Amino acid sequence: MDGILLSKKIGIIGGGISGLVVGIFLAKEGHQVSIFEKKSLLSETSSKTTKLLHGGLRYLENFHIKEVQKGLNDRYWWLTNFPQHTNKIKILIPFKNIFSLELLKFYIGIKFYGFLAGKKRLGKSKLSIRKVLQDLNLYNDYKGHLSFFDGVMDDESLGKDLIHLAKELKINLYENNEVSNFDTYGNIDNKKFDKVILAVGPWTKILLEKNKVKSLKDIDYIKGSHLILNKKIHSGLMFKGICQSRYVFALPYKGYTLLGTTEVKVKSPDKPEIDSNEENYLIDSINQAFRDHVTRKDIISSYSGVRPLIRSKNDFHKSSRDFFIQQDSNLISIFGGKWTTSPSIARKIATIV
Repeated sequence: MDGILLSKKIGIIGGGISGLVVGIFLAKEGHQVSIFEKKSLLSETSSKTTKLLHGGLRYLENFHIKEVQKGLNDRYWWLTNFPQHTNKIKILIPFKNIFSLELLKFYIGIKFYGFLAGKKRLGKSKLSIRKVLQDLNLYNDYKGHLSFFDGVMDDESLGKDLIHLAKELKINLYENNEVSNFDTYGNIDNKKFDKVILAVGPWTKILLEKNKVKSLKDIDYIKGSHLILNKKIHSGLMFKGICQSRYVFALPYKGYTLLGTTEVKVKSPDKPEIDSNEENYLIDSINQAFRDHVTRKDIISSYSGVRPLIRSKNDFHKSSRDFFIQQDSNLISIFGGKWTTSPSIARKIATIV
């Protein structure tokens, strides 16, 4: 009958942020959802982020405008629905030359970023000349800064809330349950489903090929590493890394400083670890900006995750962080995406299940 939702039995392979949020959206639509995760929920790539909820200011440089707007809309969704685990953060971009083309580019960028956010903007972006906040202890040759607002999250507490919500919605959660086989007919091992959703992040192409399903996209495995430093910082900072081609974030994090990220192409998404070159890159980068130098003794901990970027013909540094949905009969596979845009992924899948 028209207007009546027919409940379907949905099996989701992968308990990262995409699989969990897709499961929650589908359960709210009345579907019977089961999630299979080979380890613990949210324990892999989803726990290895920079903790930002953002559209991606830097992505405007490569004209990924629709992707940025999608992220800004989802940023607002997270801040609205989980205010106890999310907040806005002010981020500064310091400049040494106030007459540079780069400053002009970023000024236009942060204004356009706010324009794309529209009524969902978190605060007014500004240009401050001859004024760099003293508590950041930056070198004196910085002559001013741009500032803008983005979202930040406590992913640990937010993740617990999402898992609790999944349980309230009667989603079957199968942790430490690695799937051996699936197909396009709706089978996961010995269980039958109306639809199967593959939400395994960087492992998507690997598992498709293992189960003899053609992958429509290639994946670049990009390792991003972070350091937690025994330093306090009161505002977020975005500054050029020593490579001069990309930016690094230093963010307040539980009384310390979160520093990241790197972008290193690797051959496999399995067991990523920070290496000495990445440590040196992050430490040398922050020491270019801060007078109070960081050493390895200041490192409390580190972590690394692998981002699944859909391969393009360009340099992977310029690749889109957007997602792609592949449909093969009763199998739906997710390529790419990130924590922020998992609600957009869920909305898209809800329309095709």
